[in-house]
Amino acid sequence: MNNEIRPVSFDEHPMTLKTYIVPTPTIDALVERVKKLIRLRTPGALIYGFPRFGKTYSIRYVISTLRADFPKSVFISFGCEKKKTPSEDAFFTNLLAAAGHRHLSGTNPKKRRRLIEKICEMVDGSGYNWVVFFADEAQRLDVIEYEWLRDVHDDLERKGIRMLTLSVGQPQLLNVKSALRQSGQTQVVLRFMITEMRFDGLRSADDFATCLQAYDEAEYPLGSCWTYTRFFFPTAWSAGLRLVDHAGQLWAAFHRAHRNAGFQFDMEVPMQYFAYAVEIAFSEQTHLDSTTFAFTPEIWDQAVLDASYVAAQEELYQGHPSADLVEIE
Repeated sequence: MNNEIRPVSFDEHPMTLKTYIVPTPTIDALVERVKKLIRLRTPGALIYGFPRFGKTYSIRYVISTLRADFPKSVFISFGCEKKKTPSEDAFFTNLLAAAGHRHLSGTNPKKRRRLIEKICEMVDGSGYNWVVFFADEAQRLDVIEYEWLRDVHDDLERKGIRMLTLSVGQPQLLNVKSALRQSGQTQVVLRFMITEMRFDGLRSADDFATCLQAYDEAEYPLGSCWTYTRFFFPTAWSAGLRLVDHAGQLWAAFHRAHRNAGFQFDMEVPMQYFAYAVEIAFSEQTHLDSTTFAFTPEIWDQAVLDASYVAAQEELYQGHPSADLVEIE
């Protein structure tokens, strides 16, 4: 194969389709935390972070990584929907669909029974005695929905199955926990919120380097030796271009944008805007591929601008004291 003939079209590549996941230090730490929760059979944990930090994509990455360590293990991920009034029917329909059950109709008791039967069937075939639930955007869950989830927990417990629930969402989750404590709902807190983890953004050039190295190592198609960086810059790649070498430059570009915007809070780059900047730099510069091509500060400055990092930060922090957002632990 000619060194510069790409194995697939640009339209088919995961970076174009935005179907790829880049591991970050926070995601790696999350994997280790979940492994420990499984080992200790801790019933529940809160994982919270600001919008666009990559929490939803991290769930997919964590599940795929954990399945390598726990083959056939049962992980059920469900999104928590925004609603005016909690509906038991909608709640159990959502869980049934997440568990892969084909029959979503019927009364609420029948739905709950089918859910328990489905989980028992899956767990029996796994070789383990536990199931892990990931509740995405869990700040949307109402107290009564946690009660319904507690009923599932107790039903499985009576059948000898340990249920671990990770509530993933925005920092408002901490307010939900406080409200539950104050209202005396300690049984819910103890089952689903006994431990906490903050989902961080990217906080240093080293964090950037960890992520950028993934573009230099991930291949598509798998086993083709066509890394993401090579795909967009095959000639420069052959001449030694590696994205990880530009971590300092990209960090400096974000820092310039952050400083020039007059932000008074410490810089913490959400994963989504980091990925946008890389995708923009790749797609906008691929036509310049050559043996002498290199990313410049000007390229990165433009990519950060086009990624709308500053506009997003202004929207996120508008009307909030910076300390209230940065110092949550």
